[in-house]
Amino acid sequence: MRDRIHLTFPKERVAEPVLCNVAKKFDVIFSIRRADVKADAGWMDLEFTGDNAEIDRVIEYLLEQGLRVDPIEGDIVAG
Repeated sequence: MRDRIHLTFPKERVAEPVLCNVAKKFDVIFSIRRADVKADAGWMDLEFTGDNAEIDRVIEYLLEQGLRVDPIEGDIVAG
């Protein structure tokens, strides 16, 4: 299963290794398709590949970390 999400990082979370933690804690593969991260805020468009239940666990984890998670429809590489 593939799932595409748009993450928004608040200022207090930008410097934290959130995606590194995802790579260590969960059995998913992710690709950063687009991103803009600055000192005071940031966003990333990600594509996850893996088991649906595991991707759901990742999304729950990201929400618990204080990130905003929005689904993406269509092609996230274009634009």
